[in-house]
Amino acid sequence: MSLPTAESLRALGRRLLGPELIVFPVRHHSPACAWHLQRLMRTLKPSVVLVEGPRSFSPLVPLLVDPQARMPLAIYSYAVEQRPPGGGDRVAGTAKDDAAEDAANAPRRHAAYYPFCDHSPELVALREAQALGIEARFIDLDHAEQALIEAAEADRRAAAEDGQAQSLLDERHLGRSQHLQLLAERLGCRDHEALWEHLFEVSATALTLEAHVAQVAAYCQLARSDHDDAQLRADGTLAREAEMAWHIRQALAARADGAGPVLAVVGGFHAVVLPDLVAAPAIQAPARPVISRATITDESAALIRYGFDRLDRLNGYASGMTSPAWHQLLWERLQRHDKAGLFRDPAAAFAAGVRVRQDAALDTLLAIAEELRQRHGISLPMPAVRGAYEQLLQLAHLRGRPAPIRDDLVDAIASCFVKGDIDADGALVMALAHRTLGGQSMGQVPPGAGRPPLVRDFEFRARRQRLKIDDAERRRVALDLYRRPEHRVTSRLLHGLALLGIPFATRLAGPDFVAGSGLDRLQEHWEYAHSALTEGALVEASVQGVTVPLAVASRFSARIDRYQELREGRDARTGASLMVQACVLGLHDHLPRLVPLLRQAVVTDPAFESVAQAAGALGLLWESREPLEARDLPDLPPLLRIAYERATYLARDLQGLRDDGAATLSALAQLRELLVSQAGEALDRSLYWGAIEHLYQHHEAALIRGACAGLLYAAGHLADEALGRAAQGHLDGLAQPRDAVSFLRGLLSAAREAAWQQPMLLAAVDAALARWDEAAFLAVLPDLRLAFADMTPKETDRIAEAVADLHGGTPLGALVHHEVTAQALQAHLALSATLADVLAEDGLNDWIRP
Repeated sequence: MSLPTAESLRALGRRLLGPELIVFPVRHHSPACAWHLQRLMRTLKPSVVLVEGPRSFSPLVPLLVDPQARMPLAIYSYAVEQRPPGGGDRVAGTAKDDAAEDAANAPRRHAAYYPFCDHSPELVALREAQALGIEARFIDLDHAEQALIEAAEADRRAAAEDGQAQSLLDERHLGRSQHLQLLAERLGCRDHEALWEHLFEVSATALTLEAHVAQVAAYCQLARSDHDDAQLRADGTLAREAEMAWHIRQALAARADGAGPVLAVVGGFHAVVLPDLVAAPAIQAPARPVISRATITDESAALIRYGFDRLDRLNGYASGMTSPAWHQLLWERLQRHDKAGLFRDPAAAFAAGVRVRQDAALDTLLAIAEELRQRHGISLPMPAVRGAYEQLLQLAHLRGRPAPIRDDLVDAIASCFVKGDIDADGALVMALAHRTLGGQSMGQVPPGAGRPPLVRDFEFRARRQRLKIDDAERRRVALDLYRRPEHRVTSRLLHGLALLGIPFATRLAGPDFVAGSGLDRLQEHWEYAHSALTEGALVEASVQGVTVPLAVASRFSARIDRYQELREGRDARTGASLMVQACVLGLHDHLPRLVPLLRQAVVTDPAFESVAQAAGALGLLWESREPLEARDLPDLPPLLRIAYERATYLARDLQGLRDDGAATLSALAQLRELLVSQAGEALDRSLYWGAIEHLYQHHEAALIRGACAGLLYAAGHLADEALGRAAQGHLDGLAQPRDAVSFLRGLLSAAREAAWQQPMLLAAVDAALARWDEAAFLAVLPDLRLAFADMTPKETDRIAEAVADLHGGTPLGALVHHEVTAQALQAHLALSATLADVLAEDGLNDWIRP
C-alpha cells in the first residue's frame, strides 16, 4: 500500500467527522481518545452509538454502565469448535499414531477477553450514551465467527499461545508497523507505546477535536500502509470491517431526519477505511460476511472482574497501555479538573493539562518513596525525591515534550532512587516502580450481573478460608495439614482448583501424597493470586457444577470413567493414585467405586513395577490417614495385602531389564519401605525376602542382582564377607566392565553405606579402574556416574577418606575446586591430550606413565 499524502490525510479527517456519520478513531484504553470522545458526545448528541465489539455483547451493556460496576471489568467469551476428522487412510496403527490423530481431531477451544477500564473510549461512549438516553450497541463479528475466519492465523497463534485466552482488542497491527517504529526512533521514543503517549496523551487537552481526530487518523493510516489486503484478509480484518460497515449502513438507514449523527467508535486502524466502505455504492460495497457456525458446539460470554495487572502491556496484553494505573491517575485528575472548569478556556487548557501530568508524576514519586520506607525499610531522603522530580521535568524538556510521560518518570526513578547497579541494587526499586505504575486493583461486577454460581461459590469459599482475592497481588500461604483441620479444607480447595485447571494457586513445597514425595514435611506451601484468568476459567468450568466441590467431583468422576473404560490394560498404579488423589481432594465418597476397579487391576496387571507402586501408594494412604482423613477405610488393609502379595509373586518371575532398570530398582525399594512402615506390620515379610533372594541368585541382569545384594546387606540378610565376595566376583575381570559397573550401581542404589563400610568393595573397584584401559573406562563412565550420583556431599567425603586410606592414607585434597572454571579445565585437558600425542610421536610415553 502506498504512503498517504498530507492532503489525503486532511481529507480523511474531514470524512471521519461528517454531518450524518462520525467515525471516531480510538486507541483502546487511551485517556486522550476517551477525553475527546466524552467532550464530543456532551456537545453533539448522536442518534445512536455503535461500538467495536462482538454484537452478541450488546445485552451486557446495561451491566457495564451500571453505577455499581467498578472497573476494570472484562467480557469473557469462549467458543468450542469441533474439527472434522482428518481425511485419508491411516497408514500406521500404533498407539502414538492414534494419540496424534485424536489430538488433531480434538475440539479446539477459543477464548478471549474484551477488557474495560474507566479511560477506555468504548466504555466512555457507552456511559455517555446512557446519560444521554440514546441506544448503544456493539457491531463487530461475534467471537466465534472471528475465530472461524482466522483459519491459518488461528492455527499459528494457537500453537504459539497453547490455547490461552486472547484479547479481542488486539492492536498487533500498530505494534508491527515499521513506519511507526521509524517515527519512534526519529522522535527519540523507545517504542510505539512511548510514541503514542508523546504525540497524543501529553497534548490531549490542548488539541481541538478536529486536530485530534486528524492526527489519530494519520497515525493509524501510516500503520495501515504496512499491511496489504492479503494479510488483512487472512487475519480476519477485512471481514470484520465489512460487518461493521453493514451495521453502520443499517443505522444510517434507520436514522430519522433531523436526528443527531450516527456515532461509530472503533479502533483507528479500522476507522480510516470505514467511511469509504459505508459510502460505496451497493454494487461495490463489501457484502456482509456469512459465516457458518455449524462446527461451534458451545459458546458463551460473561462479565467478569479484571485487573490492572492484566491490562498492562508489560505483562503481555497486546492492546494494553503500559502502566494502566498511571493512566488511571491521569484520567481521574483530568475529570476533576474538568468538573472544576479548568479546561473551559482553550488558552488555559494546555497549561492545566501540563500541570495534571506534573502533579501526577510527583505524587507517584512520593508514593514509591513511602512504600520503600514503610514496607522495605529503605529510607529515601527528600532531596532524592526532589532530584527525581526535577530530573523528569528536564528529561521531558530535553526530549521535546511539554510534560513528562511514563518513560521520563521511570528514567528519573532509575537515576535518583537507585544507588549502585540497576540490575542488582535497583531490582527492588524498579520492581516496586513498575508495580505502582501498573497497579494491582481489580474491578467489581454489579449485583445484577448474573454471574455463574461457580464463580460466586469460589469467592465465598476463598474468603471463608481467608484467601485474599480482591486484588491481583501474589501471596503465600502455609497449611499445617496434620494439626489444623481448617487448613485441610483450604488444601482441598486449592487441589480441586488445580484439578479443574483454574489458574489460581501453585504448590511450592510440602508433602505430595499422590507422587509419594516430600512426605517428611508437615506443611504445604502455596503461592496464589486472583486474576482475570482465574475468573475466566471458572466461567468455563461452570458446566462441571454449580459449586467447587460439585465441579471437582464431576471432573474426578470423568477420570474414573476413563479408568473404568480401559477394561483390558488397566494398570494398578493409576488406580492406586486415583484412590490417594480422591482423599487429597476430599472425595472419600468416590472410594467405594474405585476399590473394586483397583482390586481387579491388581490381580490382572502383569507389570511388577505398576503393582509394587500401587502397594506403596496404598501403604502411604494408610500411613497418612490423619492429614488425608482416611481413617475409616475398611477395604484398605485387605487391598494393601493383595497388592503386596501380587507384587512379590511378580517379582520372582522378573525377566530381563526394562529401559534402564530405574523403575524396577525403585519398585523393589518401595516394597522394602512398605515393610518397615506401620502399614507393613501385618504383611508376610518372607514373601518379599524370598523374592529378593531368588532375584539375587538367578536374575540375568547384573543391575538387579546388585540391587538385591544391597537390599539383603542393608537388612542384615547378607554378611559383610558375602557382599565383598559378590562385589569382587563382578569386578575382578570375569564380568564385562559394563556388567561390573551395573552391579555396583544396583548395589549402591540399595545400600550406599557399603561404599565406605566395605574395604573389599573399594579394593575391587580400585583394581578394576586400574585394569581397564581408557576405552573401557569411557564406555562405563555414564553408568559409573549414575552409581555415585545420589551420594550426599558428606557421603562423598567419607568415600574419599576410605579411598585415601586404601592408598596409604594420602589425602586426596579438596574434591571441588571453585577457583577453576569449567572452561579452564577443558582447555587444560585438551592441552594435556595434545602433549601426550607429541610425546608418543617422539617415543617418550614413559615420561607420562605413573
